[in-house]
Amino acid sequence: MDQKSPSVIHRACYLTLNVIYTIYEIIASIFRQKLLIFLCHEIDSRPKKITKVPTHLTVLLGNEEPAVKDLANLILWCLSARITFISFYDYKGSLRQCEDKLRQLVEEKKNEEDHVIWHSRPDFVHKNGYKGRKIHVKLLGEEDGRGTIANVTKTLASAANSDLLQFETELLKQFEFPDPDLGVCCGKTFSLYGYPPWQIRVTEFLTLQTHHNITLETFIHLLYRFNKCEQRYGK
Repeated sequence: MDQKSPSVIHRACYLTLNVIYTIYEIIASIFRQKLLIFLCHEIDSRPKKITKVPTHLTVLLGNEEPAVKDLANLILWCLSARITFISFYDYKGSLRQCEDKLRQLVEEKKNEEDHVIWHSRPDFVHKNGYKGRKIHVKLLGEEDGRGTIANVTKTLASAANSDLLQFETELLKQFEFPDPDLGVCCGKTFSLYGYPPWQIRVTEFLTLQTHHNITLETFIHLLYRFNKCEQRYGK
């Protein structure tokens, strides 16, 4: 009997921990959904209303290592703020190595009726007919800047009667997304790090010390700053 007692105690402890963890997961899931609802309410109900949000937000990670948890939060906050496109530019290529983890975190946290459409993989196929909120996500690297220009130049160089307009059209086709309205540069030094230059003709850039541990309040503040910007489109 004495020999079995430790085993019984271990099982009881294991079951207790399982129950506690299950309760925690339920509470955390409810909290995440409430947080997303809170974001929509915050944007709509604050004294200084946000009258415009970017269609495409692009985040330049700069020299920072990607904090996957924080990038997942940005995707979900953009989804709640009705931002249709978000892209992350990491010239070092580290983010693409942890894309699966990013996708997993987003899928775990998002509401069931929401749709996150990933454009980063070569096997991506766009599907129509989504119901509910949706956001398009793309991961960019240095090869999407200078590398794309080099590839398009080689292709058009071998074609007859190619001109500058055709060159620009091919570049836009490669990028897929509309030009970003808002670019957020992370880090202490402002640099584009080879970001595709043909996409940022009308982009409003804001700086952020770091995307690590970014808070909801900081995200909303970025939207306020963008809301105050007057985009003249070259006028």
